[in-house]
Amino acid sequence: MPKRSCPFTDAAPLQLKVHVSPRELSHGVFAERYSREVFGLPGAAPIACSSCVRSVDGKAVCSQCERALCGQCVYTCWGCGALACVLCGLADYADDDDGEKTLCTSCAMFEA
Repeated sequence: MPKRSCPFTDAAPLQLKVHVSPRELSHGVFAERYSREVFGLPGAAPIACSSCVRSVDGKAVCSQCERALCGQCVYTCWGCGALACVLCGLADYADDDDGEKTLCTSCAMFEA
């Protein structure tokens, strides 16, 4: 006996799944939004400092590389007053008793 033919024509609408389980919602495209609605999670994670991985307490960013910085990792350039991180700030040890001065990479280029 041959197989019976399909009763639907090519123009028939597709049959889609109607029931979506909570597991599919929590792992699907809208997983983050669904988790916030169900569990009351905050929308954004706190930003970490790029130097020491502490939570950033303000909006300080390095003027050279634009990375987020916490209050303990911010260095102010002695020449122009710009904020610099540990990677972009260069220590300038002066001969006088002022001690260590931090220069950004732009000012350090002119000091050399």
